[in-house]
Amino acid sequence: MSGLVVDPSKCTACRACELACSFTHEGAFAPWLSRIRVVRIVDRGVNVPIVCVHCAWPSCVDACPTGAAHIDRELAEVRIDEDECTGCGECVNACPFGAIELNAEKGIAFVCDLCGEDPACVTNCIHGALTFGRAETVAQRKRRATAESYALGSQGA
Repeated sequence: MSGLVVDPSKCTACRACELACSFTHEGAFAPWLSRIRVVRIVDRGVNVPIVCVHCAWPSCVDACPTGAAHIDRELAEVRIDEDECTGCGECVNACPFGAIELNAEKGIAFVCDLCGEDPACVTNCIHGALTFGRAETVAQRKRRATAESYALGSQGA
């Protein structure tokens, strides 16, 4: 399974990810139409991009009374069928991450679709706070970075 990986330590809150997302999906530079949101945690001095993690057992899907929110089993991703969505907001209320939004103009919910595995947010994240890849590959990169950091720290001691 592939997905987005967030490194808050690299996020500067430039919000290029939000603009790229809204433009890609809605044709407008409108952060409120973005499927990714940057949240500033002031007391910690950190910015955290929030995006759907495509849970294995998503509460948004369970909460949807029409079945519009569902799991695409082939892609292992949460999807919302716009034709079935009534805009009731139950999926929004159920998401523990706040990753689902309601489009006020269309009256429907929307969620990250990973841009067909070529996420615009990743492409436009100039600081590298967002990456896309298979979980195994991402874990491998993190292990390598940790090992390199440890090795560099050990040499200076």
